[in-house]
Amino acid sequence: MKNTIRAGRIAGDPTVGLCERICIEVPRVYDGCRDTFDNQTVLFELTDISAQATPPFTFISAHSYGTAVWENITVTPLDNGRARVAGDVVIPVSVTFTDALGNPYTGKSELRLHKDTVLCVPRRAVVPYEFRVTALFAGQTGNFIGERTVSVTGCYTYVLKVIVPVDILVPTYGYAVYPECTDCGGNACTALLSLPLFP
Repeated sequence: MKNTIRAGRIAGDPTVGLCERICIEVPRVYDGCRDTFDNQTVLFELTDISAQATPPFTFISAHSYGTAVWENITVTPLDNGRARVAGDVVIPVSVTFTDALGNPYTGKSELRLHKDTVLCVPRRAVVPYEFRVTALFAGQTGNFIGERTVSVTGCYTYVLKVIVPVDILVPTYGYAVYPECTDCGGNACTALLSLPLFP
């Protein structure tokens, strides 16, 4: 517990122990916005369904997986460093269902959303900016309206970001020093169940 060169809360004067300025390369979020939608009904055309799955199918759940992308982007400059940014947010979705024999299967699809918004963008520079999206989808209610078409009611949220790779200087305390690992020993379940809910 006496090790102060490790991650955690700072106690006392935060300038004590600073020993250098370090240059790190990081993706800087220049601007961003978020949209959230609830109780939305979406149609999914499923692919990658096992040939062994026997119709009719019964919906279980749907959720996003993998990495969402923001594609087909057009940027129209406005005033004061702002720009109109339009494009398609594509969220990969996995749908879980059972077939006529009660066996579980999954199918793949995607949620495609057109977004037209205003964001601040950096001035032209040697290092270009880029657009990224982080997204989640979840649906617990749905039904098949065709052999591979499912109607799902769920919610989704996504965060659109303007990212600039930059080199910045930050003050540091040097390299981290890790404490020795503590062996639980004895009853591992007792040690586990005595852990606090939050760190």
